[in-house]
Amino acid sequence: MKGIRILLATVLINLALGWLLVAAAGAPGSDSELKSLLPRMEGWQFQEEPQFFSPGTLFEYIDGASEAYLSYDFRELVVAQYQKNGTETVLTLEIYDMGSPLNAFGIFSSERYPDNPDLNLGNAGYLEEEVLNFISGRFYVKLLCYNGGQETANYLKQLAREVEARIKDKAGLPELFRLFPPEGRVKNSEKYIKKNFMGFDFLSHGYIVLYRQDQVEYEGLVIDCGSPAEAETRLQKLVEFYAGDKNPFLKEGSRYHQKNAYGQHVLLGRAGGYLYGFSRVPENLLPLAMKQFDRLGQALAGKK
Repeated sequence: MKGIRILLATVLINLALGWLLVAAAGAPGSDSELKSLLPRMEGWQFQEEPQFFSPGTLFEYIDGASEAYLSYDFRELVVAQYQKNGTETVLTLEIYDMGSPLNAFGIFSSERYPDNPDLNLGNAGYLEEEVLNFISGRFYVKLLCYNGGQETANYLKQLAREVEARIKDKAGLPELFRLFPPEGRVKNSEKYIKKNFMGFDFLSHGYIVLYRQDQVEYEGLVIDCGSPAEAETRLQKLVEFYAGDKNPFLKEGSRYHQKNAYGQHVLLGRAGGYLYGFSRVPENLLPLAMKQFDRLGQALAGKK
C-alpha cells in the first residue's frame, strides 16, 4: 500500500510539473520577439515588468479601441514603463506586432492626421507634444512621455531610435500609393482599410488618398481585388447596389459615374485586378478629377 501511495504521489508531482512547464511555455511574452525590441537605457529603469497582450486580452489594455487593431490582424503587444532615475519622468512604450507592414501601416494611418508634424523615423512617424508614434516593418510603435518638461521631445526621440534600431525587417510603405496622381494630393493623408471598405463587406484592401483644391476636399481610391475576374464581380455588385437608388451609377465608356444626393460626383472603373476612382468630387472640380481618374487608371493598367 505504501508503495502505491509513493507511486501515486510521484505521478501527481510529475503531472503538476508538466502543467507548470506548459503554462510557462505558453505564457504571454515568454518567447516573444517583442522582448528583443525593448532597450535598456542608461539612466532609466523599468517601473515594473513589461506586460504582454494577445488578441484575446488586448481589450484589457485599450478597451474598445481593440476592435480596430483586431480588424488589422493584430498579433501581440508589449507595454513597458521607463522611469528616469531620480525624477518623476516616465516614458510609456507600446510595441504592436501587426503581422505585416501593410497591417501596421493600416492601423497607423487610421490614427494619424495629415497635419501631425512629420518625424523622420522608421517608415513613417510623427511627434506631437507628449506623443511619438511611428511604424517600422510590421511593428507599430507608440510612445508617451509624462513629466518630461522641456526635454520631452528629446526623451521620446531617444527611446524611439533605440527601438527602431532593433527592428531588423523594416520593409517600406505600400507601393500602390505611388500610383496616385500628385496634383492636389494632401501630404500624409494616405490610408489603408483592410475590411469593410466604404461600408461594404464585399470590399476589402482599400487604399485612400485625400485631395484638396480651393479648400475643398475629395478622395482618390484603389481597391486591390486580387484578380481581374474578382474585380469585375465586385464592381458589378457595387453598381447593382445603387441600381434602384435615385442616384444610380451610369456607364460612360469604360467608367461608371454617379452624382449623389449631395451633388457630389463619384467615378469608378476597373484596371486589371483593381477597382479605382474618385469620390465626393464637387461640381467645379469634376474636369480635374476626370483627368486624375484617367491617369490613375493608366498607372494601374501598367503596374507589373
